[in-house]
Amino acid sequence: MLSLTTAQRDLLYLLLTTETPIGAAALGQCLHLTPRQVSYSLRSIKLWLARRHASLRQVPGVGMQLICSAQQRERLYAELESHAKFQLILTPEQRGQLLALVLLITPEPLTLNQLQQDLAVARTTVLKDLDVMEIWLASFGLQVVRRQHRGCWIEGAELAKRQALAALLWGDVPFSLPIISVQAGLGFDFVLQQDAALLPIIQRVNSFLQELDLPKAQQQAIWAEAALNARFSDQAISLLALALALQQQRINAQQYLHWHPETLHWLEQQLVWSVATQFEQHYGLQASATIDLAEIAGVALQLVCAARERPWPNQHETDHVTVRLINALIDLIASSYDVAELANDQLLGDGLAALIPPACNRQRFGLWIPTHQSSETQSERYATERRVADLIDRKLLATIGVALPIDARDELILLLRAAVVRARPVQTRNILVVCPSGMATTQLLVARLKARFPKLGIFEVLSMRELSAERLANADLVITTAPLALASVPIDVIQVHPMLHPEDIAALTQWMV
Repeated sequence: MLSLTTAQRDLLYLLLTTETPIGAAALGQCLHLTPRQVSYSLRSIKLWLARRHASLRQVPGVGMQLICSAQQRERLYAELESHAKFQLILTPEQRGQLLALVLLITPEPLTLNQLQQDLAVARTTVLKDLDVMEIWLASFGLQVVRRQHRGCWIEGAELAKRQALAALLWGDVPFSLPIISVQAGLGFDFVLQQDAALLPIIQRVNSFLQELDLPKAQQQAIWAEAALNARFSDQAISLLALALALQQQRINAQQYLHWHPETLHWLEQQLVWSVATQFEQHYGLQASATIDLAEIAGVALQLVCAARERPWPNQHETDHVTVRLINALIDLIASSYDVAELANDQLLGDGLAALIPPACNRQRFGLWIPTHQSSETQSERYATERRVADLIDRKLLATIGVALPIDARDELILLLRAAVVRARPVQTRNILVVCPSGMATTQLLVARLKARFPKLGIFEVLSMRELSAERLANADLVITTAPLALASVPIDVIQVHPMLHPEDIAALTQWMV
């Protein structure tokens, strides 16, 4: 019998249960495989099907579909179900994540022979995989120690180990396909779970995941939010739940946090401390008063670093970022834009008071946050906001010694843009619309402009022949679908597509700001 890998088995299962054509990209997305892995696996699948008088039809641009009768489909499915032994072939990325997880959760050294047997690969393969993950672990301040005759283990602070574990469990890894991800309120999606019996290392990771009660931890996070009269973001609740679940597991494994006295003292002064102490009864800590205090501090740290959607009451008592500093930042923003109204923008003040304190706390204590994509705010459209954000960063650095992390900086840029739009004076602008393509195209463009920019101004449609110096002198903006030569006239001209593409919308929005 032709030997199938677990990936080929999973692809076959999906093809057998899908009656409509499906593309290779969709197959890969469902099974956490790259398009190349799908293409490679399909070769063996076609041979396996051909020996059973079935075939796989592939139509470019449509997808692939299994061609066989309903009865034959049932027989193929039953054969797959009865075939107990499949070949599990892990990618280097999968092996690396498994290695990092096992090293992080195993307190004693692991020998290379053990890792070879657990992964069923050669010694040189294990060493190469360790080299890759060693670089990633170093970003958390962790070191992979290797000693002859003793094995290898991870050295570093317990908080750093928990941060690395959280990143691995969240799926925030330097690979395109993580093996684990968090399903909010439900648990973990472990793509290798059904093959746990095939390799000892997968069994170990699967057992570890079973020790993490994520739904219970999420309820604890929601309880803490209510007890603090706070409002965390949805992602913050999920991250807090993950941290609490990991903390419970690490305590059970007798792996405890340690703090610098100054940090511990600062955390004890926070308003969150009284809420954090109530987690002690959930964890059943009985080791020592020092351990109890350290783990309570761990909860307190997570709470003061969680992203907020509104300011906390008495915030000046709880953070390095004081009310006076927030007010100074608002004045800085108002003077930078030369818009006095911004100094009295309550929404802007509340946004800064909610955003900056936890973000600066995360930066100060080096807490991990999922990798943030910031392509939108890096466009030319937000150039002014980025310059103001630079000024705010310098002010924070000079005042409290830390600047905003990347994710919070992008949030700040959006807050600034929203404030400027709110402060924009309501005025009547005269907008000339030039569209030489014909009446229908002109009507379509004007309709789209009015729908997308109802406060832009009064639109006057002109032909290119009607563009006189007098008309231009009384206009604030010219919107055209064709190039115009108006170099001698001091007026803004924006060329757009009649369908009003995203880049056109961005240009008009920037002009309004």
